[in-house]
Amino acid sequence: MYYRKILLFSCICYLVAASCTKDGGSSEAASSAGKGGSLARFTIAGNYLYLADWSSIRVFDITNASSPIEKPQVNVGFGIETIFPFKDKLFIGAPTGMFIYSISNPAAPVKLGSAQHLRSCDPVVANDTVSYVTLQGSNPCGPAQSGLYIYDIKNITTPSLTKLLPLSSPYGLGLVDSVVFVCRGNNGLSAINVKNPSDPRIMYTKNDGFFLDVIPYDNMLICYMNNGITIYDISNLQNISKIGTINN
Repeated sequence: MYYRKILLFSCICYLVAASCTKDGGSSEAASSAGKGGSLARFTIAGNYLYLADWSSIRVFDITNASSPIEKPQVNVGFGIETIFPFKDKLFIGAPTGMFIYSISNPAAPVKLGSAQHLRSCDPVVANDTVSYVTLQGSNPCGPAQSGLYIYDIKNITTPSLTKLLPLSSPYGLGLVDSVVFVCRGNNGLSAINVKNPSDPRIMYTKNDGFFLDVIPYDNMLICYMNNGITIYDISNLQNISKIGTINN
């Protein structure tokens, strides 16, 4: 059942990403949309698909979707848990930190910088100047303090920790303008105002089930739950409303 849920959410990630690139637009235009869950192990940027294959990034040219071409894989030397695109970069979540790769040459990702921490599970999302990481401080993830970690990435080669907002049971997350939505399992979905990254504040929490990951898409927030998919209208970030639910 668990793997069926992962497959369903992954398919939604793929279809959303594909809808953003179906016109064959540029890599920057496609990846800046950041369409994909923060827990995803694959993503699409422009005409390329990137797959996190534990200790390597597998790269596929999908210009011709019916005949994808695999490029040389990129060995990274550590375990990859999650992968998230933004513009010409990939943000990689690993057990020991966040790693940033350039995809200026989309066929050959190159490491730019990293921010390391105590062993923990760490989905990541980002914009031009700030990245957001959730860490869980319980087994099997490791000893780090649970919460939302905010990094200044203006100097992309040396990200620096700006703020830690303690949160219980954080899972996946999504960024919409100056609001970060953090999935917190049975503790709900928290909307956090990060207009000032050094002073993040919880605006509200939706307690509509067990939240695992989210995909912001236009004016919708697609939420991966333990029992299916829930979709919210987020046209008003101050008061999002549930559109409907797709149960397993």
